[in-house]
Amino acid sequence: MGEARARAVQGRARRGAGDGVLEEADGRRAEPPEGAARFAALRQAVGETLLIVGVRKLGRTIGLHFARKGWRVLCASRTAADVETLARDVTAAGGQGVPVVCDLQRPESLVRFGEDPPDLVVAAQTMGGRFGALPLLEIPFTELTQSLAAYPQGTWNLLRAVGPGLLGRGSGTFLQIGTSSGVRTKEGFAALGTAQHALRALVQVAAREWRSRGVHVAYLPIDGPIASERTRAAGFAAERLISSEAIAEACDFLHGQGPDAWTHELVLRPTGGDWSAPT
Repeated sequence: MGEARARAVQGRARRGAGDGVLEEADGRRAEPPEGAARFAALRQAVGETLLIVGVRKLGRTIGLHFARKGWRVLCASRTAADVETLARDVTAAGGQGVPVVCDLQRPESLVRFGEDPPDLVVAAQTMGGRFGALPLLEIPFTELTQSLAAYPQGTWNLLRAVGPGLLGRGSGTFLQIGTSSGVRTKEGFAALGTAQHALRALVQVAAREWRSRGVHVAYLPIDGPIASERTRAAGFAAERLISSEAIAEACDFLHGQGPDAWTHELVLRPTGGDWSAPT
């Protein structure tokens, strides 16, 4: 950890030492089970905080990666059971897991992240739904609307929630996970390509506006299928798959960079991947 980042972490820990509660999605304030005093002490010892938005699969791997480094991890998603499960696993892995129920489509549920901004934000939201290519004229009408809401609109809301706190502190990292459809288009992916291009543009604007104020913003297009039971069952060869842990390590690498040489877009590509093919 560089000297500048170390000072920012120490200052943040001092500011957070007396904070022992977290507001739930419905506005209630909940005491952590260990008690406020122990929670505050642990938080100060942990130092850095990750906000991971999207807690299944890739988001889960990223959360556990930083948990093993002793981080406090805010596990954020719409489903209470999912965030509670990851929060428990984060704590078991050596970090401090905090479940947070929120919705990127509800800006009011994201306000809390601006009040006490994390050191690292990773937006790993997914839309779910259909898997694979489909001609433009066969794509359901609602798919474009859903893609735009899940990606550029969701990240727009998240940036506006965490931005004031990050800029006010003058430090922090915001990472957006994307796909190869964000850097090039290909037949069969009209809706995803449209949404991912918009998402990439939004992240680039944030990177340009915030870099001079000490906040590192970067876009990570994953140029290949992520290794999972689903992708293996679909017949993808091992050399064409990207491991979730490798993506987590890339997030760690970007967060550790100093402002004299920030990376603002990092393409992750497996050795067996086709550079012209979408994810």
